[in-house]
Formats: sequence, structure tokens, C-alpha cells
Amino acid sequence: MRRGKIWRQANPTNPAFTPETSPFFHLSRLTGLYHLRMDAHLKPIGMDVPRWRVLNILYEHECAPISTIADLAVIRMPTMTKLIYRMEGEGLVSTRVSAKDGRVTEVSLTEKGHAGVDQVRVKAGLIFERAFHDIEDGEIEAFMKIMKKIYDSIY
Repeated sequence: MRRGKIWRQANPTNPAFTPETSPFFHLSRLTGLYHLRMDAHLKPIGMDVPRWRVLNILYEHECAPISTIADLAVIRMPTMTKLIYRMEGEGLVSTRVSAKDGRVTEVSLTEKGHAGVDQVRVKAGLIFERAFHDIEDGEIEAFMKIMKKIYDSIY
């Protein structure tokens, strides 16, 4: 694999490195701005980005252990556990001890949680449309492929 000037400048060990040459700097800025915008849209409906992650994961998985949700959301287990129990108190999720392993707590969406997914997806759609209004399918596909490749390399 040929590594050129851009790759070298993006490497923090290079003297020419600056935040502007770092893909992670731009990714962090993008993620931070996304969270700010999402939180602004979600606060009026009593939601936030961490809850959105949990709701979305459970929507896809129906029932999942807290550890799996934490892994998929890239949130530390103790933080996820606290969030799950807060969400249970809010009526968004229910928990039960796994029939297979008594050490595992399984989580599933309640009716209110399913309704929350629908509400949040409307808000998330507004952010998505604003962010991707002038980006073509091929660009989104390439972006997703690169992000997955980087994620898998770091993981």
C-alpha cells in the first residue's frame, strides 16, 4: 500500500501534523456537532443521544444483554448499566435476568420505548437531511465503508 503526503501529514508522529491534517480531529468535530444538534432536537421530547442509541439498538435486536448494548453503542458497561436502569424507570425499556445465565441482564423495549423510537427517528431524520442533502448515494456508501474499515482496524 502506497502512503503519500496526506497519510504522512495525518500521522501525529509527523512534524507537519496539525489538527487540520488529522482525520480524527474532523471526525471528533463532526460527532460533537451531531450530538449538539441531536440533543437540541431531542431535549423537547425528553430524549438524548445515549437514549437514542439504546432505543435504536433494541429496535434492531428486540432483546439484548446490557453488555451487548454497551458494546454496540461504544459506551462503558457501568455507564450503560446506569442508563438502562434510568430508562427502565422512565418506562422506555424493561429488564429481566437471563434464563440461560443468571449473571446477565437482558433488556427489551416497552411500548413506550417503541413509540420513543418513532419520535426520535423523526428528529434524527431532520439532522440527516440537513447533513446529507447534497451528498449522493455513492458518497454515502464510500463514507460508510471507510468508517467501518477504520472502526474494525481500531477495534
